[in-house]
Amino acid sequence: RNLLESCQTNIPKTMKIYLGIDIGGTKTKAVLVSGSKVLKAVTFKTPKTKVRFLALLGVIINDFKKTSKIDGVGIGFPGMIDFSSGIVLRAPNLSFLNGWRALAFLKKFSRRVALGNDLQCLLLAEQKFGALKKKRNALVLGVGTGICGAILIDGKAYRGKNGSAGEFGHMIIERNSTLEKLGTKSTPLTQKKRIEALGVGIANLINALDPEVVVLGGGAVIDGHVNVLKIASHARKHIISPAARKTKIVPTRLGVFAQAKGATLLF
Repeated sequence: RNLLESCQTNIPKTMKIYLGIDIGGTKTKAVLVSGSKVLKAVTFKTPKTKVRFLALLGVIINDFKKTSKIDGVGIGFPGMIDFSSGIVLRAPNLSFLNGWRALAFLKKFSRRVALGNDLQCLLLAEQKFGALKKKRNALVLGVGTGICGAILIDGKAYRGKNGSAGEFGHMIIERNSTLEKLGTKSTPLTQKKRIEALGVGIANLINALDPEVVVLGGGAVIDGHVNVLKIASHARKHIISPAARKTKIVPTRLGVFAQAKGATLLF
């Protein structure tokens, strides 16, 4: 059955249309975008095996292609990618994707494919439509099934030498426990301890990078499972510079499809 049978929209042929897919540890989201306009958006549970995942990805792309001509497919992954080869190096919360030749697979469905880290996609969306407009130096932190981030330096997304910059979730916070272990929804810690861990992690990042603003996104933030005001208050207790204590720490306002929309900006 066509997943998009209700989306037989009359779209002008002159419009550039891109498909953005945000692959999450729990949910996968897809949007059809032209400019700033979202023409269609859908959400699926992320399969837990590679066979089912690849089947779903193929169905999503093919059914969107039935809706309209697509000028490119952008994909945001929750992990590290070798951008030169298009191979997923490591996806901590979707380990069956480790070593997956993503670019080769996706080229079967579209001649134009762009790959990115999921939080780098959120950064692009925030830069274009949200809190990072006109900002030169900033951080984005996503709190969901895992914790990851992205860095904006001099107005450009910073990937690092190996493309893995922004893996904030693997920062050690206490007794060999990572920020991801202490700060996600699955942690056995109390809400107070979780907020403290996230606050300490953000303070460490502000002390190290001195950004203009820190944007928090991800499912836990959008769903209200973490209190951004309390996290910001705790972070300021650990920020060294008096001036940096005034750094804005704000939640994303772009909604659940922000990262999928950001994937279309990879072009």
